[in-house]
Amino acid sequence: MASWIKCINTKHEAVYINLDNAVTVTRNDVADRIAERGTVMSCMRGEQVYNVVSEQPEQIIKPKS
Repeated sequence: MASWIKCINTKHEAVYINLDNAVTVTRNDVADRIAERGTVMSCMRGEQVYNVVSEQPEQIIKPKS
């Protein structure tokens, strides 16, 4: 079953991300590679797609109790 999570992007909009398709979940605190600061979640869908969200990686990948 897919692991969908709700996050908030840099435009303060809700985005839903399927963690089963996530390739990387990394912090972007210095905004070097991507202009927005936050957590960069990369997914593969034919081409590499990424979302920048305000949640920290630890909040995203921690198991739900």
